[in-house]
Amino acid sequence: MFDVRTVEAGGSCDQDRDSDTMSITARRRRAFQRQACWLSVMAAFTLGLALGVFLPLIGMSQAVTNAKGSSSSGSSSGGSSSNSDGSLDGTDTGPSPLGRFDHLPHKLPHFPTIDDLRGKDSYNSVSFIAEEKLKAEDVFRHAFHIDQRDDKDTMVIKKFDPEDRYIKEYTVRRTPDGLFHKGPEKKLSQPSIIEQILSSGKPEKENQDEASIQIVNHNYDQDDLEDTDGVILNDIFWGSTVEQALPKGFDKRQSDSWTRYLQNAEVDHLEVGCGRMQNRMVVFRDGTRACARYRQNTDQIQGELFSFYLGQLLNITNLAPSAASIIDMETKLWSSVTDDISNSQWKSTKPVVITKWIGHLEPAGIPKPFQPLERHLNKLDVKNITEGLDIPKSPPSLLDRLGATPIPELQPIRPPGAPLGEHVLQRLVELAQWSDLIVFDYLIANLDRVVNNLYNFQWNADIMAAPAHNLARQADSQLLVFLDNESGLLHGYRLLKKYEAYHGLLLDNLCVFRRSTIVALQHLRDNDVGQRLNELFERTTNAKIRDVLPPLPEKSVKILVDRIDRVLGQVQKCREIFSNR
Repeated sequence: MFDVRTVEAGGSCDQDRDSDTMSITARRRRAFQRQACWLSVMAAFTLGLALGVFLPLIGMSQAVTNAKGSSSSGSSSGGSSSNSDGSLDGTDTGPSPLGRFDHLPHKLPHFPTIDDLRGKDSYNSVSFIAEEKLKAEDVFRHAFHIDQRDDKDTMVIKKFDPEDRYIKEYTVRRTPDGLFHKGPEKKLSQPSIIEQILSSGKPEKENQDEASIQIVNHNYDQDDLEDTDGVILNDIFWGSTVEQALPKGFDKRQSDSWTRYLQNAEVDHLEVGCGRMQNRMVVFRDGTRACARYRQNTDQIQGELFSFYLGQLLNITNLAPSAASIIDMETKLWSSVTDDISNSQWKSTKPVVITKWIGHLEPAGIPKPFQPLERHLNKLDVKNITEGLDIPKSPPSLLDRLGATPIPELQPIRPPGAPLGEHVLQRLVELAQWSDLIVFDYLIANLDRVVNNLYNFQWNADIMAAPAHNLARQADSQLLVFLDNESGLLHGYRLLKKYEAYHGLLLDNLCVFRRSTIVALQHLRDNDVGQRLNELFERTTNAKIRDVLPPLPEKSVKILVDRIDRVLGQVQKCREIFSNR
């Protein structure tokens, strides 16, 4: 006889076991589904990571390998490349910029860059290369012709590529952030005269230095050939008509007289003025005025003083007489202005450069041939000026835009044999002084004059029409005065890596020089320019000055010699191009 409660209890246990089995199966199924979902997500993520990261890296690796292979094959076929910077790094800023470039380390190993890939024809069609944003120094490097479009933000640039010896052209567009979008480069099939010049063959490397300064043995006193107007001599020099019309300026006699004057003068008082905050206008007992340049850094005082010495050695008379002095209240020169010196926050024993005050000065602009960056100056350009053929065309009128044909204006052309007009002669005199300015500023690597305008051109397309920085014209004589050369020879040399493209831009397009300047430059090259500068320094200063103001460093002398060779090489190139043209 069965117990009903026992049977019922047994049935209940069986049902519980079935329920537990079904619950475990459901949990396992849900766990499996979650694991499968996570595995799917991880697989998708891994696949996306591989497609988005690893494949582009593989592609770039292949591109870099190809670029390296092309470079090595070019080297094996006789090509060579070298770093031509030869510059020193500095931490100070350069010309008064609206923005600034990042400083680069002094020496870096070369890694393939976008520029390396851009130079290869097989990569010209890659879109991200054409859209790469570049800084101004990259855009203007090796450029010799720049054509600005009507919108002022687009320029067509021609450059000479020293690696493959081709002339190339590309378009750049300025962006609001001051950078540039660069389009693809194309080789020019019909080079112009300037392009033929730049792409002409050069001698072997071991003979390049001798070829660049072949002017050494040239006798300028024999076989002189001057045009009928007396404007151009021997195809590359200013002629007698222009030389005789040049203002006298400040010769060595005036500079020596100023040095002697300061040895016996006495300062009456100091006034605020002469540029930067701690500079002062110096008024002497007899009413003579001068500008005193005071700087915390000795190299800026050196730069101002040795740039003046270099101008004297080159017979450039556009620099006002200058001399060094020491702030010493016990000397006759400064004994009467101890309070003014204290108020000026000048420190005792600091060196200053005292420059004679030049009156009747007015701002001086950049001449028309140098305002647009695509212009140049050679004997053909000078001929156009003398004949009145360089008159710019007037902008199109409303009738022109509507298709009408107004009566053309007659261009003023000078008849053959007619004397030069006064206005034309004044223009030539200004350009002759500018030829000295371009050579001088290139030699000292001056940042604070024309380079200031060229540098800021990337933000302001109209700045080339503005007055040049630290340049003035004496109204009564038309003499250009080269002011504020403190960045020369030291500070400017430290920043060559950043600004060399701007330093060489005008020099590369200049083919008319003052013969006296080139002769003096060659003489300095052959007779140890560093020794000549330091001899002049010792002759014009006393022992107290030399105790606190060192001579020109040997590094600066070596860079100066290299830049002298560069200028003489430009003269020789112009001689070969325009001889008998």
